[in-house]
Amino acid sequence: MTPSHEPGDRWTNHYRGYRLQTNPDGDVWWQAYQGTDRLYLDPTPDELVDSLLDLKRLGGRVRITEGNDILTRAEDDDEYETYWIGTLDLSGELVPTDDPEFSIPARPEEVDPGEFWPSVYDGAKYSFGPGVERIWWSNPNTHKRHPVRTSLPQDTVSTLSRFKPQGGSFRITPWNDVLTLVDLDQLPARTRSEFDSLPRVVKNLIALRRDRGGVQKLPIYVGEVDTTPFSIDDPPSLTDPFEDDDGGVDGWLDSLGETSETDVGNHTVDDTDAGSPVGDDDDIPDDDPIDW
Repeated sequence: MTPSHEPGDRWTNHYRGYRLQTNPDGDVWWQAYQGTDRLYLDPTPDELVDSLLDLKRLGGRVRITEGNDILTRAEDDDEYETYWIGTLDLSGELVPTDDPEFSIPARPEEVDPGEFWPSVYDGAKYSFGPGVERIWWSNPNTHKRHPVRTSLPQDTVSTLSRFKPQGGSFRITPWNDVLTLVDLDQLPARTRSEFDSLPRVVKNLIALRRDRGGVQKLPIYVGEVDTTPFSIDDPPSLTDPFEDDDGGVDGWLDSLGETSETDVGNHTVDDTDAGSPVGDDDDIPDDDPIDW
């Protein structure tokens, strides 16, 4: 949460979070991927609506960060800027208008690590490498990676490493739960058998991710974080000062390890014996397309 802001102030940190939409009538909803299906938030957070309509009279999209900050983007002098709207302790039910009896909790409780997530899969998106040794936020406009300074609890790191050893992405909800998408073959038999007990709406959302986004993965609960909001650094640049730690250039060169014989024709490494190193960025799965 960012108490130093006032509604309508510019937001200079990274733009991310759980997605909701509003309209001038005061409705607030979560919208299914690339479609028109809506789940309306009940009860309606009136303060959110009032603050947003003061800035955008037609309403629009908002994001709720892992620190409970509500953000939106609005046009200013032919450019879109990010604004802080307020804070929200998200709770209540997500209600389908055609069949309210199939409502699902916005904020499920009593879910254990590794179990299916029984609500919408959303939140601030971050990525990580093998072993969760590196975490970053990818800027969707520049595609640059901003290193995350905030650490995850060890039990959350262990669960992510167990289900996604090559790395991937995870989401953090506004109430600090960590979620991720996993392959079916990564789930134990007990978890697989629990799929039928998921709410009807959740199973249909999983099918939509597959059909519209090509995502052949299932959402699970990983754990929670205890430090929010996440702090990020600027992405590395080729013009940054060269860092050689304390060992000087010779020490830095020695850290490169053994070299491999290269093909003089195309300068490629002969890796017949060495193999591809674990942790190569090309091996990190693109498991969660953000533009569904």
